Amino acid sequence: MDETDELTGVFIHRVKDGTWWWSDEMYRLHGYPPDSVEPTSELLREHQHADDRERVGKALAAVREDGKPIGCYHRIADASGKEHAVVMVADARSDDAGGVVTVRGFIVDITDPLSRHARSLADGDVSKARLSQEDIDLARGILMAQYGVDADVALRIMRWQSQHTNRRMRDVAGALVAAAPTPAGEPQHHLAHRVGAVLYPSENG
Repeated sequence: MDETDELTGVFIHRVKDGTWWWSDEMYRLHGYPPDSVEPTSELLREHQHADDRERVGKALAAVREDGKPIGCYHRIADASGKEHAVVMVADARSDDAGGVVTVRGFIVDITDPLSRHARSLADGDVSKARLSQEDIDLARGILMAQYGVDADVALRIMRWQSQHTNRRMRDVAGALVAAAPTPAGEPQHHLAHRVGAVLYPSENG
């Protein structure tokens, strides 16, 4: 398997100063060694398929405007010219006045139509803790509803968070399930904030 296959990259876009942060996987997905280029809006756009750029641009503009979670399937070409089918999910952090200050999200490589790797990871986690299968399924459903993605993409997002925070996937799933109910007196749309606190703990700490 090529090292760029089935990568899950993470990005953070600080809206006010226009800067971006990419995870190592995000660089590799776009065909670069980590930290070898400066991530920018222009660089991201350059790698998007010409037929998809307008749609991706509108999706990112929407999340910058209102902060609502989005999911956007599209194609990118890495630095070597290899094409990848990907899905981008993103949401936002807002300031006290409600203005979006940070857009953060994942880009998941779904080039393999069978997502064999994602399913094998799920099978491994569930076989180790069958009592946690319900939480894993519920958490996957929360992400599917939140971002409009399929089950494998939702699983890959959970797996990335598990690996990079050294938490068991069933614990990540449990945290997502616990975040779903709306506390008394809180608007339903704050679900995005609660889910974001699980997926991006360093951005909410």
